Amino acid sequence: MKIPALAQLHLIVFMWGFTGVMGKLITIGAIPLVWCRLLIASILLFAYLRFLTKESFSINRKLFLQLIGCGIIIGTHWVLFYGSIKISNISIATSTLSTGTLFVALLEPLFFKRKIRISEILLSIVIVICIVLIFNTEMSYWKGIIMGIACAFLSALFSTINGVMYHKGSSTIITFYEMIGGFLILTLFMCLSNSWDSVISIQPMDTLWLLILGGLLTSFPLVMTMRLMKHITPFTLMLSVNLEPVYAILIAFIVWKDSERMSPTFYIATAIMILAICINEYLKTKNKKKTIV
Repeated sequence: MKIPALAQLHLIVFMWGFTGVMGKLITIGAIPLVWCRLLIASILLFAYLRFLTKESFSINRKLFLQLIGCGIIIGTHWVLFYGSIKISNISIATSTLSTGTLFVALLEPLFFKRKIRISEILLSIVIVICIVLIFNTEMSYWKGIIMGIACAFLSALFSTINGVMYHKGSSTIITFYEMIGGFLILTLFMCLSNSWDSVISIQPMDTLWLLILGGLLTSFPLVMTMRLMKHITPFTLMLSVNLEPVYAILIAFIVWKDSERMSPTFYIATAIMILAICINEYLKTKNKKKTIV
């Protein structure tokens, strides 16, 4: 039985909900954490391509440079994401990702050369209002909030570019070269920040969490997301990603109990975000039916 694209998407978003938890469990800093994540993901993707699918690694120079550029974007995005977790908490870092919806609503028309949809702007504004409601008493975490919003912009940019590039090669090959691009920029960050000692002296439990993060929660979801871009728009992707903070904070609450307890404002804002996602899907379905008729 084939799983619908939207159901696959939400399964991936649920898996991404664990990445923030991993960021808190892993004790090393944001830059070495992401460097290890990209190294593991690159090795696993290489092994999958080389020994299982036996796909050719050959791509043209233009596409190679484009994919390396995308990798630089996603690598920097992850550094900001885990940096936000390290200086604030999981709630701040994951919830600010929802602002990516607004960025996609502005970026997608530029890349796909279409008009800005008023419905997307209105729904994005709703998301932003929800973020404001959640953090109206959390301004002590302003650095984490700013870092999280910058992280959301890069996530939106990465998703939009992938929406344009998904047809230029196999999803696994595209993801592999993007991971290489991210690995290269993180290697530069590692050299500039002199963070090699934390990798050399990494703890056994950190190694286990990194293997899970780099494999199950990175390589697999990214390949699946690239395949889903044939059936969904970048805006639908980003709006669905708004559920990631819900999953992440619920998982964190189960693991850390009181230290991750949520306020009533969070539940209200979360309910509004979920409603916004449902409205978006309803409007898109309705418009598709009108087009068919």
